[in-house]
Amino acid sequence: MNEREQVGASGNAVNGAVGVVVRHAVLGTFAAISALTAITALVTGCGSSSGGAGGAGESGQGRPAYAPVQNERFAVTTVELSAILLDNQKYARWSFGLKLKQPVQLRSIRIDDVTEGSPVSLVNDQAPQVQGGAWTGYTGAIEPSASALPWLFDSTPARRTFRFTVTDLNGQDSVLEQTVTYPVKTKKDLVKWYGFNA
Repeated sequence: MNEREQVGASGNAVNGAVGVVVRHAVLGTFAAISALTAITALVTGCGSSSGGAGGAGESGQGRPAYAPVQNERFAVTTVELSAILLDNQKYARWSFGLKLKQPVQLRSIRIDDVTEGSPVSLVNDQAPQVQGGAWTGYTGAIEPSASALPWLFDSTPARRTFRFTVTDLNGQDSVLEQTVTYPVKTKKDLVKWYGFNA
């Protein structure tokens, strides 16, 4: 099992082991993390949002650069690496967001990291919940280390590509591939901001 498979397996294992707890606690946890992120942003002067219409295509402290992809049915709104706290331990976690441009009933949403060619499953939501015409999904906790996230800790710019596969109730698939670029300064800001250790 290579490092990328270990990361995927680790994320899936955490998802499986604490999936129910995380799903039930996600609103409270997310609120707490959002508050922590807001406080951190105020203290450090960093922006925490990497997606959305306002931050699209920009790069800066803690913010990757990307132009959100879309088709006639869906638009990517969020691709963000953030930090979460579990049992007083910091972990990394990807957050993803989609906007539904049409009233579509969804069967599943799958997100794979296809940066290295072979897909690594990050999110496999078999009961997507849409609120206000939007969907948000999260990976499991990822150890914030050079072995789990080598691209984050090296000294070269990084490009990550994520494949969103959205399946509606009629079985029709919509596939969007979103590439996100992390300049070296952005990576350093993220590591410092979230207190990750190589």
